[in-house]
Amino acid sequence: CAARGGEGGGGRFGGGRGRFRCCRPLSGRFMSMFCCDGGPCKNGAKLRSDTSGPAPIVPDASQNRGQQSLPMLQDWDKLGAREKEQVQEKLESIVNAFARELTRGKVFMKLGRNGRLFYRLCTLDKQLTAFSMHIKGAIVEYPFSNMQHISFGYDLTDFTHVPVSLPSDALAAVIVMDNRRMNLVFSSPMERDEFVTCMLVLKERHRRTHPDASAADRR
Repeated sequence: CAARGGEGGGGRFGGGRGRFRCCRPLSGRFMSMFCCDGGPCKNGAKLRSDTSGPAPIVPDASQNRGQQSLPMLQDWDKLGAREKEQVQEKLESIVNAFARELTRGKVFMKLGRNGRLFYRLCTLDKQLTAFSMHIKGAIVEYPFSNMQHISFGYDLTDFTHVPVSLPSDALAAVIVMDNRRMNLVFSSPMERDEFVTCMLVLKERHRRTHPDASAADRR
């Protein structure tokens, strides 16, 4: 089916920019549970999941890339030509590995507008044109051409109420789609930094390779 909607509702999503399509029920093998500080989760019972029972652990490939840390870009202007080339090659390698992993599917923790945390399976399409999130038996697509910002920390602008407590800001990232914001929480600052950096690179790649689509979606 083809319809537009947001999480848990049938109204217009993200100013009509989010694409909503039906899918088959998710297999529990995709779900994983992790705590915000990287240790055993003491509040696991308070977190909601769409699965009916305990979810199996999915190996996190980003942890295996831990020793391949993100290159430091703040001194970019001071680097020589060869050093810049090496940094670009390293970043490309990290982004490509990130894209391959996310194409297969990875579970992230989403902070809902009601202040509650949800585990969601997220994917990239094979053409790397959209980030998708599985929500209650459906797939909500977030095209790169419609993403206004991808940044660190929270953006609670459209929350119905501010949560009493939140995981550390160092674990959070936000994707802004038109007038809607998607707040994500990660298991470590390193995972958060990798997500934001790689998503920004993929967004820029899409802008360069699909200039007409990006311009049309902004109108």
